[in-house]
Amino acid sequence: MLDEKTISIMKSIVPILQEKGTEITTNFYETMFKNNPEVKPMFDMSKQKSGEQPLALANAILASVKNIDNLDAIMPAVKSIAKKHVAVNVLPEQYPIVGKNLTIAIKNVLGDSATDEILEAFGKTYEVLSQVFIDVEKEIYNQKN
Repeated sequence: MLDEKTISIMKSIVPILQEKGTEITTNFYETMFKNNPEVKPMFDMSKQKSGEQPLALANAILASVKNIDNLDAIMPAVKSIAKKHVAVNVLPEQYPIVGKNLTIAIKNVLGDSATDEILEAFGKTYEVLSQVFIDVEKEIYNQKN
């Protein structure tokens, strides 16, 4: 789990995520599709164009950060999202692609406000959250077999 300092830093950026979350996730998808075009077929481009997918991701990130010290609170949403991931065959090795491009998007949108301390805390948080998704998705994949 995360140390208190990381949790505190993440909680402190909630207002930033509330204000800039959709801008970050819109930039994230643009960046990821450019840097890793192999993942683009996994996404519904109409939901990209309408802004539905960036908004959904921004809301998921915000909820995760708000509840970073109580992940049980987000488990219903995690399970719902994990089912969608399994439907398009998301694999554990794809999570670093998302993490890398999300970090780039945070830097792109926040500029100098994205301090090394914030980026480090975000990286640690992303590792924990991605492992939660990987574990839930593994259960779903196992149930399918």
